[in-house]
Amino acid sequence: MSDRPGAFVVSLDTELAWGTFDVGKIDRYEPAYREARGVVEDLCTLFDEYEVPATWAVVAHLLEDCGGVHAAGPEPTYPWVDGWHDALPCRTGVDRDLWYAPDIVDRIQSCTVDHEVGLHGYTHMLLGESGCHREAAEREVGTAMAVANDHGLDPQSYVFPRNRIGHRDVLADAGIDVYRGRDARWFERWSLPSLARKPPRYLEEALHRTPPSVWPREREGLLELPGSQVFRPYHDGWQWTHPDSQRRRTVAGLDRAAATGGIFHLRFHPFDLGFDRERLLGVFESILAHAESLSIEGALVPMTMSDAATEYHAER
Repeated sequence: MSDRPGAFVVSLDTELAWGTFDVGKIDRYEPAYREARGVVEDLCTLFDEYEVPATWAVVAHLLEDCGGVHAAGPEPTYPWVDGWHDALPCRTGVDRDLWYAPDIVDRIQSCTVDHEVGLHGYTHMLLGESGCHREAAEREVGTAMAVANDHGLDPQSYVFPRNRIGHRDVLADAGIDVYRGRDARWFERWSLPSLARKPPRYLEEALHRTPPSVWPREREGLLELPGSQVFRPYHDGWQWTHPDSQRRRTVAGLDRAAATGGIFHLRFHPFDLGFDRERLLGVFESILAHAESLSIEGALVPMTMSDAATEYHAER
């Protein structure tokens, strides 16, 4: 057993339709996007009830009305899209409910619990893909920071869209302190195609493998906080996994963090809960209840990503 408590970190990729505009999946996920505001409301209620602060990594364009054409400038060159700026929804009439959501950030900031609002890019640009050169990354991060600052936010944390990690120096120059790293599993950290990662992910669920505890580490002027586990939806094949696997694995991960003094870092997209909202929120509440019991015992401390970074710097 550790002589210090473990930590529980929750990071939320808050993006609505910005997360899939470049891969043509907006229609597929639209029902869940429309449920997202209700999901955020429910999550805020649960976080307040169990006194758990979270890091909400927000696509900054949610704070800026998507009502026109973006100015010309550096942009990435990805093989699956004909021009990043041309693909942005702002070039045509858009459903503002899917793309513009300052009300979500307002709700997060109105919570009793002191949540952290971090960044998930400005347009959900994949900084770690080979087609994203430094000038495009600087524009993406710089614009995200400027929009956030205009809304009274001072982001200290960053979640890379689709976990494509790159241009850490750009984040450091912009004032970011900590980012979420890839999950601490070999199949997530190796450079494997996304399809090759699916079998071991399913195997983890099938075998009820206990997720790892993680610790921050310094990387190119930033702190990296790896993920421990994804809180998975019940669609895209995950509905075929054992219905209680997710809860059992998360509880085991929390227990491991409490025993080792490490961090259990749970991550997910709020909109993913929109497909099976009541069921998934029930599972998530049971997880928060277990975290609360460990916290009452003094074995676990809920914290945000920036809290974890602050504690790391203090110990150093």
